[in-house]
Amino acid sequence: MAFISTGQPAGGLGVTIPGADRLVWYFLRVSGIALVLLAGAHMFITHYLNVPAETTFDFVANRWANPLWRSFDWLLLMSALWHGVLGLRYSIADYLRSPGQRVAGMALMWVIGFVFMAIGSVTIFTFDAELARNNLGPLAGAIWIGDAIGYSLYLIAAGVYISAVALAVWVGRALLRGGPPIYSGDPGQYAWVFHRASGIGILFFLLIHIIDIVLVALGRDVYDHSVAFYARGELIPMEIALVGAVVYHTLNGLRVAAIDFTSWGYRKERQLFYGVLVLTALLTLPSVWAILAHHFGW
Repeated sequence: MAFISTGQPAGGLGVTIPGADRLVWYFLRVSGIALVLLAGAHMFITHYLNVPAETTFDFVANRWANPLWRSFDWLLLMSALWHGVLGLRYSIADYLRSPGQRVAGMALMWVIGFVFMAIGSVTIFTFDAELARNNLGPLAGAIWIGDAIGYSLYLIAAGVYISAVALAVWVGRALLRGGPPIYSGDPGQYAWVFHRASGIGILFFLLIHIIDIVLVALGRDVYDHSVAFYARGELIPMEIALVGAVVYHTLNGLRVAAIDFTSWGYRKERQLFYGVLVLTALLTLPSVWAILAHHFGW
């Protein structure tokens, strides 16, 4: 028999989820709210006040000279990494059908989480600015490592650009046939699709970014060589897409929290979705201007 809810459960919808899944459900919402401040501040510094191509070795070294910034970046790393990894858990459960595939996917998910947590934590807390500044760190002359990380950004960019073109073609064909742009679902389903797609994209970029940050301990030349890739024109649309994805995922996460934990959120979810779209566009535009102004020397 179907269960018809007459209102929001006290404490959010997570109280109806059994076992460890309930802890994951609450962690995603608590960490998501924390990331509004942590990731929001980080994005503001690196994509609004500055641009990624300016976050050179000296930028990082000066920042990590203050233990408070090291602590901030570690909290950001932990919150963002595990929010993304545990969020990926739902995609694994949805898209991998056989039990064996799910076990392998979950195992890989945990391995990724712990490995990147370890290398990120070690980098933040053991970074020696003087050794690295003088290129005395391990693999200090291995510029090829910077190339490998830099060119991996091209793979992410290619995925973003191909997906955008495929979506445009799909929407165009649907409109020519007189149908809905993608499908005839409720706006809430669009919000869910955008949230999941932006979350997966942000996670993959985060993993590359963690490896990128690890290079700061190898030596100034290697790290600055990898950061220089962000100034390349062909990667700028990807940078803008990343900002938009982070802004949307953050705002829609607040929308989801409002739906889960307030008595009015689920009644206003359609209006909240439209508000998220408008705010995403408005809040992304200043970063677009900062990135383009730096690239073209305006």
